Amino acid sequence: MALVAIVATALVRLRPVAQVEAEYLVFGSRARIVVQTRDRESAETALSAIGRKLADDHRRWHAWEPSELTRLNEALARGQSREVDADMAEMIRHAQRGYDLTDGLFNAAAGKLIGAWGFHTGDYPVRTAAPAAPRIEQLVAQAPAMIDVDVHGTTISSRNPAVSLDLNGLSEGYASLQAQRVLAEHGLHDALVYVGGFVLALGHDRGADWEVGVRGPKELLGTVRLRDGEALSSSGDYLRRRTDGGGHIVDPREGRPQRRSAATTVLADDPVLADMAATALMVAGEPGFDRLLARMRLGCALLVTSDGRLHLTRGMEARLRDIPVGLPRTVHAGAGMDCSVATRR
Repeated sequence: MALVAIVATALVRLRPVAQVEAEYLVFGSRARIVVQTRDRESAETALSAIGRKLADDHRRWHAWEPSELTRLNEALARGQSREVDADMAEMIRHAQRGYDLTDGLFNAAAGKLIGAWGFHTGDYPVRTAAPAAPRIEQLVAQAPAMIDVDVHGTTISSRNPAVSLDLNGLSEGYASLQAQRVLAEHGLHDALVYVGGFVLALGHDRGADWEVGVRGPKELLGTVRLRDGEALSSSGDYLRRRTDGGGHIVDPREGRPQRRSAATTVLADDPVLADMAATALMVAGEPGFDRLLARMRLGCALLVTSDGRLHLTRGMEARLRDIPVGLPRTVHAGAGMDCSVATRR
């Protein structure tokens, strides 16, 4: 039997490298995975398993259709605790970390505010009327926050019945980690995982770093070569908007859609942190850009303001190629030239 296994392995190694791809509709956008491998059968099996996992995530994490998350929020509103699965408990712990690192700019507990503005929908642009000022003031005064959430193993409770969890701001990063685990279980280590505006690079593209584009509000801002384990998370208000002009990212401090930023991108080796940081930078805007970079120890990030000016760190400038000629830009120190945030794990 050992000899048969050795021969089978040798035959796989003699096959040419093939590119195997799959695409999925999940989280209101598209996910796509590109695998480089000599073992097409294993790749196809893994991609099918990932498709099932993502479909299950979509059902369990949905913020407004009946789901495990909506049932949790209903329990929290009644002042009750609820048992959740291990993935959701881990995501909530990540969300608590994001809240702490961003001083509340990333606040997954503010789901009622997001829903009040009509963003619990898959139909854009949002045409519903904006919430009345007293309603906004009430939701802000209730101060739902991730520090109000207690996680004991997989049991979730909250001291504040106004907490309503919305995990969309980290779902893409977390789902990419799930995909990475499935690929590794099947012996696949060279892949590019796209989930909405998020990309995770694994291994190499036929021996080279993976090259991806960085999207801006109107055009590509350039390209980046991603190394093994690096994630590129982009957030923007140019696709999911209201007819009155407000984008889908709500500032939890003001209770209104932020209007400072048009797009952000974060390059880091922590997928979930990168996902949360891209959202937080949208809320911080140019006035809070430097402070949040230092707080989160981000070396590679950029922000496009609502009037089209580009702000980027020295680390991101060194990695970003083919920046459009004439695009006004300001370079910030950031947390140095290193894109790694491994010390934050």
